[in-house]
Amino acid sequence: MKHSDPKNIEIEVELYRDPKPGREENLLVVNAGKHHHAFDKVANDHQPHTITWKLTGNASHGEFCGPDDADSPGFSWLVRRPSEKVFRNLRYEGKNKISIENYHCDKNSEGTWHYQLFARFGNKVYGVPLTFVCGDSNSPHPSIKNT
Repeated sequence: MKHSDPKNIEIEVELYRDPKPGREENLLVVNAGKHHHAFDKVANDHQPHTITWKLTGNASHGEFCGPDDADSPGFSWLVRRPSEKVFRNLRYEGKNKISIENYHCDKNSEGTWHYQLFARFGNKVYGVPLTFVCGDSNSPHPSIKNT
């Protein structure tokens, strides 16, 4: 079984367009569109990978929506929710960061999980666009893959 050292990655989240008066529509872009992240297993469940999303660039003045926002939570899983043994300690770190720990240490934590992000800019809320297409390489959804 292949193991790696725990990773601590920070993923930049920006707005698709610079905000302008009269331009109401916008989207969040994860890691300049390179939004699929793969993780190898760690040696034990005491040293998880840490994943942090941060609003940067033209989105730095925004804030992630709260976890209790029913329509637009700052972070949510799509399609299927992973076990709480795999991803733990979702936390909001100030207004512009969200982190989660990935305890990928055995075959039970393998899989691909798609997620959604929402952030508020004044009275507007923007999210990562949802478009369903066929095939892994065509999926526009941000995802975490434990290999």
